[in-house]
This record gives sequence, structure tokens and C-alpha cells, in this order.
Amino acid sequence: MSILICRTFAIALILASTPSTCVHAASPAGVSPLEVSLPSGEPSGNSINDRLRLAFYPAIRSAERPAPAVVLLHALGERHLRLMRRFARYLAGHGIAGAVMTLPYHMSRCPPGERPGGRFTHPDVDRMVQALSQSAADVSTAVTWLTRQPGVDPHRIGAVGISLGAIIVHLAMGEDERLTAGVAIMGGGNLADLRRTSLVFKLRRDYAAEPLSPGEEARLRQADPLHYADRNRPRRVLMIQAARDLIIPPRDALVLWEALGRPPIQWVDTNHFALGLTPRSVMAASAAYLYSVWREAPLAPGAVPTIRVPTLKTGLVFGLDAAATPAIEWQAYSFSRRHDHLSRLHADLGWSGRGPFVGLAATLNAYLDIGLGHRLGGDNMRPYASLHIVF
Repeated sequence: MSILICRTFAIALILASTPSTCVHAASPAGVSPLEVSLPSGEPSGNSINDRLRLAFYPAIRSAERPAPAVVLLHALGERHLRLMRRFARYLAGHGIAGAVMTLPYHMSRCPPGERPGGRFTHPDVDRMVQALSQSAADVSTAVTWLTRQPGVDPHRIGAVGISLGAIIVHLAMGEDERLTAGVAIMGGGNLADLRRTSLVFKLRRDYAAEPLSPGEEARLRQADPLHYADRNRPRRVLMIQAARDLIIPPRDALVLWEALGRPPIQWVDTNHFALGLTPRSVMAASAAYLYSVWREAPLAPGAVPTIRVPTLKTGLVFGLDAAATPAIEWQAYSFSRRHDHLSRLHADLGWSGRGPFVGLAATLNAYLDIGLGHRLGGDNMRPYASLHIVF
């Protein structure tokens, strides 16, 4: 707590003594954001990285004055902010102001010669910890700025993040008690396990497979959302996770969910990136959850809309009048879910190398289904197996 008080006090002094740079930018959706430049809450020593950028979208059509507000945090390696700006415009249109924050080492904050966001997956644990810690401090800087805006309710400020942004949401909520609500989309904790198993680390050319030393484990723990999970309870955060996620393995989301006291969680039967196919569904659920917290209304069944995301598969189909053929499938309807949140039994529509087909299949694991299907122009129902990956 003393660390938070000192950090908040320091941020307040910086903001009071250093003027922010603001320019208005046009928005095609009718919401004109305010572009803000602030000093970082925890400087890295690099002048390019240490200027915090916000795009602030004031709430419109709000029945409440002042309005609640959120800090919106993007995914790893982001090169533009189209999705987060769209998210902010949606929330603004539903009465919630939004400040889209550029995370350290991304876009305008990326030093020359570095790849966007590379510090967050760096083999050097100290560089990774610095990037995470600076990100959480910058969220606190953004919160301090929001509390000073005349149209914002300082007691109703939250955070919404996607992927890396969701990890920062969990971390920032553990460190800054002024964040009273959050939505974490495809995030998680247990960073040491993420470094060992996440595809985003394994795809680095300089990936180090050897285990971390005890000292490295201890330093990484200081930037892990798990380290702060027992603070700020009850944890008012909606978690949205993918059952087939290769970037944030489901077990690393579950261990954080347990540590947070099992807050509300929605699972979708997809991989890490599929939510981009139906972003409006995620936005609607996020807005509903945030309002349910700030209005202190009980979360009755149906209070938060169920997120609808298509499960799309690509791979090989064996059977259906052919030994093996490439296929694309849409898992059109699920009849039940397994304990690991994959669909147990589902109806599929597909297109194979021999034409369209329909099927009724059971999930054996994340990569294999078996069932009965009928190919257009084929003979009767025939058994088939689908070996695939999911978008």
C-alpha cells in the first residue's frame, strides 16, 4: 500500500508540474478524441518510450453526469489502434468515457531498432519486468489524469485490455485501488509458465528453452498478476478466455481466476485471435458488466450478454467418400460443453476438396473430431474424422 501511495503522489506531482500536450483529432464516428501526451509514471530512461500517449473519448449520450471512464489497453505488437479506438467509441456512445493508452515500446513509443512490444517477451527477465512495471505505472498515470477531467466520475474508473493489455489490466488493478472495475480479454497470469509454454515466446528466434534461475523467477514474480491477486477484493473484473488459446494457455487463465476469487468469466471455443471476428459482441458484454459493477446491481443471470464467436476450423477431413481432403469447417451449433470448455457435441457446416458437407461430431481433443456427415451429392451419412486447427 505504501508503494501505491508513493507512486500515486509522485504521479500527481509530475502531472501538476509538467503540462500535457493535447490536440483534437477528427473521428469518422462522430466522437472527437483528445490526443494527450504525458510523462511516464515510471520512466525507462529512453525519451521516446517515456512519453505516455492517450486518446481520450468523452462519454456521449450519457444519462449520468459525471460519467464513468476506462483506460483501454491494446494487444502485444500493436501497430495501430483501430480496434481499441472503435472500442472507445462504442463505450463513449453508451455513456462510458475511454482513454486509449499506447503501451510502452509500441508505436510512437517504440525506440528505433526495436520491434514493437519486443521487451514484453524478451529472454532477459529484467527487460520484461521493466516493461510490465512501467505499463502498470502508466495506467496509474492515466487514472490520475482521468480523475481530473470535469466530465469524469473519479470514483468510477476502470480498465479494459486485450491480450497483453488484459495482463496489464490484472496487474494494474492489483496495484491501484482506484480501478474499481475491469474487463480482461484473453489475459492471464503465471508469467513463468507463459514464458515456457506460450507460442508467442516460442516463436522468438532467441527463445531460451532453459528454465529460469531462482533469482529470475523471483524478479518475474514481482510483475506477475498472481502476486497481486489477493488485493483489491472482491475483484470486480470480467474475464473473457479462449478454450483453445495457444498464446495464453487456459491453465494460466484458470490459476489467476482461482487466485482472484473466481470472478465472472466467459469462455469461448476458439483460439486467441477469433474475438476480432465479432468485436461488437465483446464490447456489448464489457459495457454491460462495467455498468453492473458501478451501479452496484447484482449480476443476475443474463445481466451480461453471452459473447458469440464463431469456431472456424481448417485442416483435413478423413472419410465422406474420400481418404483425406483439405477442409474448412464452421462449428455452427454446440449442444454441450466439456470440462475444458470445448464443445462436446456440435453440428458443423464445411467445405472439403469434394464439395460442401454437413456433420454431427464429437470433440475428442482440441485438434480432432469424429462424427457422421453427409456430403452434398454423396451417399447417405458416413463416418468421418476432422484433424484441424482453430482460428
